[in-house]
Amino acid sequence: MPDDKQPLLFPLDDEPAQTPAKPAAPTRRSRLLGAVLGAAIGDAMGHPTEFVGSFDAIRSRFGPEGVTGFRLYWDRDDQHFAPYTDDTQMAEIVLRSLLEEHTDLAAAMKRMAEGFVHWASHPQGGHRAPGNACMAGCRALERGAHWSEAGGATAGGCGSVMRAYPFGLVFADDLAKAEEWSVAHSKLTHRDPIALAASAAMAVGMALVLAERDPAWVGSEMVAAACRYSARTAVMMAQAIEEARNGTKPEVTLQRLQGWAAHEAIAAGLYVFTRHPDDPRTAILEGANTPGDSDSIATLAGALVGARCGIDALPAEWVREVERSTELTELANRIG
Repeated sequence: MPDDKQPLLFPLDDEPAQTPAKPAAPTRRSRLLGAVLGAAIGDAMGHPTEFVGSFDAIRSRFGPEGVTGFRLYWDRDDQHFAPYTDDTQMAEIVLRSLLEEHTDLAAAMKRMAEGFVHWASHPQGGHRAPGNACMAGCRALERGAHWSEAGGATAGGCGSVMRAYPFGLVFADDLAKAEEWSVAHSKLTHRDPIALAASAAMAVGMALVLAERDPAWVGSEMVAAACRYSARTAVMMAQAIEEARNGTKPEVTLQRLQGWAAHEAIAAGLYVFTRHPDDPRTAILEGANTPGDSDSIATLAGALVGARCGIDALPAEWVREVERSTELTELANRIG
């Protein structure tokens, strides 16, 4: 007769197995800090690779993995730091303007315009290869052009989307306002529909990430926001999401989406975010190791993934070493 006492397939221990506790979700404050510092870190990480013309050239110059940390440092005023570029200089002006005026659109744009004009001649920390369209818009503003007409009608570079993320932070609870104000601000320097679309998408994406929405939902809503201004931009973004999901390598996607134009930049940033929504280090390095406008791509990706994962998910040495880390932290802490 067979023994009716079958052996246990999984012998019992004296104590039941414990499920590892999930790490606590980042607080809203941590997400705000992560966005601002993540954007600046991405900017500084991509600073030395901008204008390096190919993946092979980056790897030849910086090693087989490209940059794996900050590779450019400056020493000024007894400080040793990794410098960011005009992306963060202008984003800071936008954020400060919104913190000072966030109820009246015209007043906020006037304040922003004044900040841009001052930046054009006296940028914080000196000039960092600013884009021609940004400078042209500033000159038009200085001559008295209305903020809504100062930017070139066909200016479609990435100079406005790179500084658009603050709208999603300040107006995180009002998607329509985040989009409207971000689009309006683009017109200070860039009025081409692809620039308006990219700025709208970035503002909406930031707000949704801050609201802890799923990355797939975030990407879908970013595409929808872009489509309200430029179907061409929306299609490019949707293709980037699909390529991120099907495993298309950066050497393919980010060779095509080099980020000099606004629609390429937002699509590239969204591609990187879709691939690595929970890994800020990998996302920032992937954005920085691109042959195009690497600082802007890494800025966009860094802002999105920093907002999702929070400040503690960013490597501590990167937070400590990025230019004006203390000042940027204080600024982020002022966001409601």
